[in-house]
Amino acid sequence: MRQKTKSPSKNRKRMYQAPNHQRNKFFNAKLISDLQEELGIKRLSIRKGDHVMVIKGEFKGVEGKVIDVDRKKLFIYIDGVQIEKAGGASYNRPIRPWDVIITKVNLKKDKYRRKIIERKQKIKIEE
Repeated sequence: MRQKTKSPSKNRKRMYQAPNHQRNKFFNAKLISDLQEELGIKRLSIRKGDHVMVIKGEFKGVEGKVIDVDRKKLFIYIDGVQIEKAGGASYNRPIRPWDVIITKVNLKKDKYRRKIIERKQKIKIEE
């Protein structure tokens, strides 16, 4: 069994060197209270097309659609969260997934996501 540590540097190292099947867990975000009541779950994985609101950092309060999810670098990119360079060009500012809250879930053309939600609802009912 792996030794547990409280060291921040070791925990960060494990997070950034985690294999892909464990990285998916880092992309879970809280749902806004309306969605929690509607779907019956508290957290859901962030995917492209979802609408999220930034709750931490310099873009706090900004709401937008998720443009891209970068699982390798542990970032998401949101429409409307941009920074201008000195030359005038703008680029999308990467945001950490734990700094956002999901406000609208994209369920169109995604039968797998519906199954995930149903599975989580069953688990919650059994508890």
